[in-house]
Amino acid sequence: MPENSQELTGLGYPLEVTIRYGAVEKRITGKPEDVAKEAVAFMTSIVPKLELASRLVLSVDLDHLAKACEGVISTTPEGLVVTVQTQSLSDRELLLLQLAKARIAEMLGKSKSDTVQASELVASTKRSSGTVAGRLSELCTESLAERRGKGEYHITTLGLSLFQEVVLPKLKQTRGGM
Repeated sequence: MPENSQELTGLGYPLEVTIRYGAVEKRITGKPEDVAKEAVAFMTSIVPKLELASRLVLSVDLDHLAKACEGVISTTPEGLVVTVQTQSLSDRELLLLQLAKARIAEMLGKSKSDTVQASELVASTKRSSGTVAGRLSELCTESLAERRGKGEYHITTLGLSLFQEVVLPKLKQTRGGM
């Protein structure tokens, strides 16, 4: 112990440090040199893992999605509307469009829920209930949509990402035709 132990008492032995990096938190308590060593060991261990994990996370940014939807989907007092022709879309893509609209409306605060009833999908796509049921089953099997409750469906993050990468570009090609 150093000669002037009164000075050390004022420094607050043991030292306590909390490190927050993203969603990870580490609390380290002990002698300053031990805390420093453990903090460095923690950072050199966790930071590369978190950076790697962050590259594997799939998410859809609302601002980016809204910009991507410009000229294709618009908001009105009645809700979201598609402002381009949709004839070039397959049945699956048409369902993804309707499910994406519901998710976007919910994200924008225009709707309380991101789910759509199967009967609403039949009406909005003008496809038979058998076609809609079959395509919804495929979308759910591929984790592009999920069933929520009886006859209710919503688009997954993977489905929303596919919508943004595949369906939106098709719709943008038809912009002038409506």
